[in-house]
Amino acid sequence: MTIFWWPAWRHYMDVRGTKLVMWFVWLLPRWLVYWCSVRLMAEASTGPWGHQEVPKLTAMDALKRWDRGPHTIGKEL
Repeated sequence: MTIFWWPAWRHYMDVRGTKLVMWFVWLLPRWLVYWCSVRLMAEASTGPWGHQEVPKLTAMDALKRWDRGPHTIGKEL
């Protein structure tokens, strides 16, 4: 019967880890978070993606572009 407690424990630790990260993020200065968001959107709408209109850019697309970088233009994951 001890086999079944592992998924529950893992979920518990994932939730606690997320809460710990969110606690830390809320401690960051507001100006720093604002600057990071502006930097992310600027990076995702310049260079190879210069044709992109910023109001139409979703946060997930911006994060994908940030993660992949300009060296992966035209390559799918």
